[in-house]
Amino acid sequence: MATAEWKRGTRNGLEVVELVTPASTCTIALHGAQVLSFAPRDDREWLWVSDKAHFAVGKALRGGIPICFPWFGPHPDSGLPAHGFARTRVWRLSGVEALNGTRVRAELELASDADTLRVFPHAFTARLAVTAGDGLELAFEVTNTGNAPFAFEVALHTYFAVLAADAVAVKGLGGCTYADKVAGGALRRQDGTPIRFEGEVDRVYDSGGPVAIAGPARARPIRIESTGAASTIVWNPGPAKTATLADMSPDGFNGFVCVETGNVGDRRVTLAPGARHETHVRYASRV
Repeated sequence: MATAEWKRGTRNGLEVVELVTPASTCTIALHGAQVLSFAPRDDREWLWVSDKAHFAVGKALRGGIPICFPWFGPHPDSGLPAHGFARTRVWRLSGVEALNGTRVRAELELASDADTLRVFPHAFTARLAVTAGDGLELAFEVTNTGNAPFAFEVALHTYFAVLAADAVAVKGLGGCTYADKVAGGALRRQDGTPIRFEGEVDRVYDSGGPVAIAGPARARPIRIESTGAASTIVWNPGPAKTATLADMSPDGFNGFVCVETGNVGDRRVTLAPGARHETHVRYASRV
């Protein structure tokens, strides 16, 4: 095709917007503002979605790029959902724009309301801009619309599709400190070797990257570059943990690795009234 365009549709019952460019296609669900697919025309699909994923409003959907906000992981109140509520709410599509005939940008918005205030008592507006072209860019912005400061965590929980997780290497985090959640949160330092996936891996690195994901399925690594991010989370449940997850097949762990960009734990963001913060990430296979 010669120009970039977009269209609305559905996928498994969820409303989606599809961005179509000369270099790629990208599908975003309004549910969770969740990117479900990014497929360069000269490469295989970059994102993994579980064959047992729940495609239902109000349910977390396993795969693609869920948005973890306003907290990451389990909440201290066990009655609240892990990873916050942004990924289970329907966002408003606020605009779509073709850029220079080669890229398309979609913008989605979620504002605080009575339901969010019950579990996160702060007024906010969150916006996600997704730009598709020869790479994929996400810009997640939070604005404090209230009269008191608040803190939040965010992670763009990207599931990268791979042919075999144990053949993948994540590079770029050598020398970085990380919390090893498999070892109860013990603090460790990554040596100079790439991260490999043999069994469960669950680490929060004190670094925003850049990072590269290399594997035998692709001639070029996928590069991840970010701004406004101070955390990189690397996760794969391995076979034992996968057996406890109802929305994954027993061998599902072998089809993806998660390399997430955000601000979590001690790197959470505090916003004064009227202030805003943007976490931006770009995924590309060309420099």
